[in-house]
Amino acid sequence: MLVEDNELNREVALGLLEDARLSIAQAENGQIAVQMIEKNDYDLVLMDMQMPVMDGLAATRTIRRNPRLRSLPIVAMTANAMAGDREKCLEAGMNDHLAKPIDPDKLYGALLRWIPARAVAAAASVGSTPSYQPAACTDLEVIPGIDTANGLRRTGGNLKRYESLLALFAASQANAVSEIGRALAANDSATAKRLAHSLKGAAANLGASSLAEFAASVETAIQSNQSASSALEALSQSLDVTVAAIHSALPRESATVEQPSTVDPAAVAQPLAQLKKLLEADDGAASDFILEARPQLLRVLTAAEADALFSQVGNFAYSDALRSLSGIARRLSLSLE
Repeated sequence: MLVEDNELNREVALGLLEDARLSIAQAENGQIAVQMIEKNDYDLVLMDMQMPVMDGLAATRTIRRNPRLRSLPIVAMTANAMAGDREKCLEAGMNDHLAKPIDPDKLYGALLRWIPARAVAAAASVGSTPSYQPAACTDLEVIPGIDTANGLRRTGGNLKRYESLLALFAASQANAVSEIGRALAANDSATAKRLAHSLKGAAANLGASSLAEFAASVETAIQSNQSASSALEALSQSLDVTVAAIHSALPRESATVEQPSTVDPAAVAQPLAQLKKLLEADDGAASDFILEARPQLLRVLTAAEADALFSQVGNFAYSDALRSLSGIARRLSLSLE
C-alpha cells in the first residue's frame, strides 16, 4: 500500500512500484490507510509522514495497536530531512525510512528487505530498470532550473512518464505559494507547512533542486515560527520561472490545449462523466483517473480549464473540481449524467 497525499509524489512512486510488477493499493491520508489496512491484507506499507486528517506517525501508532498488524512492514517515505525524523518514525513503530526525492535503487532495496515473498520479482525488476537515451529527450535537457537527467532517473527512466509528471507539476503546483500564503493569513501554520513540504518533495522528485530548497526555507521558517514573507517571495519567483520553463519545454501539450475546438467534444464525454462520478463519491481514485485521461482531456480543454481542473483534483478540492466540470460541460454542450 502507498499512503501519500500529494498526487505527483504518488505518481512517481506508483510508476516505480509498477515497474517492480507489484499490485498497489492507495490511500490519500493516514485515516483512510488505517481503515483499509484493518479490512485487507498487505505485504508492505509505504507511508508519508505529513498528510492532512491523520499523519503517518499517528496512522502507524494506530496500526500497531492492532495485534494482527504488529508485524506489518511500514516504511516511511518522506521529504522530511530534519534531525530526529528517522527516530520519530522508528519510535512510532515504522520499520524503515526512505528519503525523498525517491531513489529507485533504495526503494527497490527496501522492497527486497521487507517483502521476502516478492524478492525474486523485485530483484528482476531492479536489474532491468528502464534506461533512456539522452538524444531522445533533447528538448527536456534545457529546462532552466531542472536537472532533467536526475529527474528522469528518479521516475525510472520513462520519458513519457516524466513528461506527464512535469505537466502535472506545472498544473497542480502553480498556485502553491498563494495557497501557502492564504493558510498563513488564516493562522493555519500546520496547513502552510504541509503545503511547503509537499511542494519541496514534488520539486525534488522532478530534479528541481533549487526550487525544492526555496520550499524547504519556507517550511523551516514556518516550523520555527519565524516570518516567512521573504522566503515566500523567493519561492514565488523560483516557482513562476520553473512553471514557465516547463510550459516552454512541452510545446506539444501547450499547442494542444490552446486549440480545443479542433476535436469533437463528444470524444471526452465518457471520461468527464466518469471523473464526475468519482468526484461526487469523494473517491481518491479521481487523481489516478485524471492522470490517465489527461491526453484525451487536453484535446478539448482550454489552458485555463486544464490548469484549474488538474490543480483542484490534485489538491483534493473536489467541490471546486465539480464546479469546474460543470462549466466545462456547459461550454462543450455536454451532458455528464
